[in-house]
Amino acid sequence: MKFSWNILNYFINLNSINLKKFTTKLILSGFEIEEVTNIHITKDKIINLNITANRKDIHCIFNLAQEISTICDLPLKIPIFNINSKFNHKISINNNFIKNSKEIIHIQINTIHNIKSHKSPKWLKNHLISYDIKSLYLLHDIQQYIKIKWGHEFFIHDIEKIHNNTKIINTNLINIDKCKKNNYQEKILYKNEELINFSNTSRKQIKEFNYKTKTILLCFACYEQKNKINKNLQENLENAYYETIQLIQTFGKGTINKLHQYINKNNDIKNKYKIELKTNAIKKILGPIKEKNKKFLSTKQIIYSLKQLKTEFKYINKYKNFEVLIPNYRKNDLYRSIDIIEEIGRIYGFEKFINEIPKFSQKGTISSKSFYIKKIKSTLKGLGLNEVINSSLNDDITSNNRIHIYNPITQENTFLRTNIINNLLRTYENNKKQKNFRTEIFEVGQIFYKNNENKYLEETHLGILIKNKEFIRENWSHNAKNLEFFHVKGIIEIFLHKLKCNIIWENLNFSESNNHLMKCTKIIKQNKTLGIYNKKNNKLIGFLSELNYQIHNIKYENNNHIYILEINVNELIKTIKFNKHLTNRIQSQSIYPNVTRDISINITKEQKINEIKKFIEKQNSQFLESIELINEYHHKNINVNTKSICLRITYQSKNKTLNNEDINTIDKNIEKILKKFQITKNQV
Repeated sequence: MKFSWNILNYFINLNSINLKKFTTKLILSGFEIEEVTNIHITKDKIINLNITANRKDIHCIFNLAQEISTICDLPLKIPIFNINSKFNHKISINNNFIKNSKEIIHIQINTIHNIKSHKSPKWLKNHLISYDIKSLYLLHDIQQYIKIKWGHEFFIHDIEKIHNNTKIINTNLINIDKCKKNNYQEKILYKNEELINFSNTSRKQIKEFNYKTKTILLCFACYEQKNKINKNLQENLENAYYETIQLIQTFGKGTINKLHQYINKNNDIKNKYKIELKTNAIKKILGPIKEKNKKFLSTKQIIYSLKQLKTEFKYINKYKNFEVLIPNYRKNDLYRSIDIIEEIGRIYGFEKFINEIPKFSQKGTISSKSFYIKKIKSTLKGLGLNEVINSSLNDDITSNNRIHIYNPITQENTFLRTNIINNLLRTYENNKKQKNFRTEIFEVGQIFYKNNENKYLEETHLGILIKNKEFIRENWSHNAKNLEFFHVKGIIEIFLHKLKCNIIWENLNFSESNNHLMKCTKIIKQNKTLGIYNKKNNKLIGFLSELNYQIHNIKYENNNHIYILEINVNELIKTIKFNKHLTNRIQSQSIYPNVTRDISINITKEQKINEIKKFIEKQNSQFLESIELINEYHHKNINVNTKSICLRITYQSKNKTLNNEDINTIDKNIEKILKKFQITKNQV
């Protein structure tokens, strides 16, 4: 956009500042100067500015002069009038035909008769030449000049061409109506004949005027339209109007009639909106000034900058903040507190602030859940597993508590997944197609389901799938052996031990229908499944199992099993021990000899070794050192549901050698165990 240096000096005294310093200040204030052109004919300089999208208010020389006054802290040379100024005290302000308008805020209508001259003065022609505008005749040139200088697009109508060549305008016959094509646009009518059409794209003049026009209707209007920058501002309407009247009266020798002014108080855009501005926020965002002691902007400096910005404000000392009223002509780019802070920095000078990012020694924090998810992933990777990432959307139609997606992109992405295992099985099948037969993968992700109360729930789950037919090899001359269930259990135990999880392994109780994990048990072998429980509350947090090939559509390979695990991560984190200090004790081993007893007992296949160990510990709590399972065997001639196990019990004292009395006590305790389980004794 072009701006004349000579017209700019009409508003503000720039004699104290040279052009180079002036352009530097504009650039530092955020304006981009494309070029400065010298016009030798008119002895003027044209500054071509690239106006950014947020500063569309700089559309005329007056607005640029206001901006320079703010940046350079220079006063305007001319007073700015308003509707309450001394020029208007004799004018009656009516409010009739525009009171129902939603666009018009303020309108001034006047008639001028007996225009005798249409020749423009030389200085006016020179200003238009500087802007590459061709001078035609006085009324046209004044209209273009006022638009350049004040930003007002006013309307001129030849009265003799209005309604049967009338020479007198009765303002009482002027009214307003909506356009037929667009009800949001309005037009001004005189005796039901259109005068002005406020279009979204342009303001159309219906009645033309030319160099022969002698009697005109002059109309200045302030109007507001949606999503548009208001160019005809109310702040400088009076100045633009009176300069227009003065130019027509001086050079056209016309007779000026009484002004008719109408104000729509319902649309008065002088109502300013308030922004709260905190002093600490200003200091935090702008940072310290380039001084030895690195001080921040003081309250006095902030107040001075706000005064330069020509805003009304109030400082509340109790809360250390400002209440700033934004002027109407800046309402399009100043609507947040950060915008005001930017203006304060721009006015004070961004170059005066330290341009370094502050260094913070304090590290950022992450949630405990994020921390442990990272630890889970790193631990599993350390154990040789590979992480995979799958989409949370699938086409699983077998689950009853699945969640349907409205308007899915594809048929394969119709539902939210209810478990991780199904995605891992698809990854396995894809690996198999690529002839990658060793699959040791895991995934941590979100699952979604509806509970019994029909509420939508989201949880974080860990899924593991392991299949390796060459897992272990005794030596290179022997064939590799398949991965077995207890190999996988050992890997998971190492993983849980590294996380310090306080869990227990139990046979999975398939009657727990309230737990969502039980919904996954349809694809597993129930006789080869272990549940992972929280040791504190005995709550199920996950399971380890072998895949049931008969249910899932995967081809079974001889003695090559797929083992799967799924754990609720949120519940797993709850089992982790948070030790603030070490509870370990250092003590020397006993120097006294021990006594060992091996006992064989018959138990059912459902009996648990831990329960038997607990029973023995109760009987021999004084000198009991350890209980070890050393053998298991089955009898062909005995009930199929029973088996025999051999336990080795070690007794030892830390402060003496066991005497005959102690050994007799031990033997009596062994007899109790024998009687309990009807067993035979072998002494070693």
